[in-house]
Amino acid sequence: MKYLVRVERWLCLAGLALAGVLLGALVLLSGLNVFGRMLGHPISGSYELSGFLGALIAALALADTQRKRGHVELDMFTSKYPPLVKRLVGAFNMLCGSLLLAVLAVQQVNRARRLLAAGELSETLRLPYPWLIYACAGALMLLACAYFTDAAYLITRRDPDTEALATEHRRGVVTSIHNEVDMTPR
Repeated sequence: MKYLVRVERWLCLAGLALAGVLLGALVLLSGLNVFGRMLGHPISGSYELSGFLGALIAALALADTQRKRGHVELDMFTSKYPPLVKRLVGAFNMLCGSLLLAVLAVQQVNRARRLLAAGELSETLRLPYPWLIYACAGALMLLACAYFTDAAYLITRRDPDTEALATEHRRGVVTSIHNEVDMTPR
C-alpha cells in the first residue's frame, strides 16, 4: 500500500510541477503580450495559447488537489452513518469516481485520435490541438489514480476514520472543513 501511495504522490507532484511550469509560461506570455500591445505589436494567437495553457494547468492540478483534500466536501448524510458503513461508502464513491474518470479519459483519447486523423487545427495559430486533448486525458488518468489510491486505502485500512487517510501517509494535506463549520440550526 505504501508503494501505491508513493507512486501516486510522485505522479501527482509531477503533474503539479508541469502545471507550475505552464503557469509560468502563461504569465510570461500574458506579460509579453501586454508589453507588445503597448509597442503596437501584440502576440498573434495569445488568447488561443492562453486558453490551451489554462486548460492544461487546471487539468494537471486536479490530481494533487484531490490528494491534498483541497476540493470542497459536502457531507449531509454520511456523517450519521456508522464508521464501517462510512468507510465502505467512501471507498465505493472513490471507485466509482475512478472508473468514471478512466472512461472519460478513454473517450477523450478516442476523440483526439479522430480529430488528429481528420487533420484538425486550431483557428488562429493552426496548431494540431488534439495533442492538448491527449494531455488532458492523461491528467484525468492522474485524477483517476488518486481516486483509486484513496479507495484502496479505505478498503484495506482497519481504522474507519477517512481523515486518517490524509494524515498518516500523505504530506501537506489541507485540513477538513468538518470541524470548522457550525451546523447548528439558527
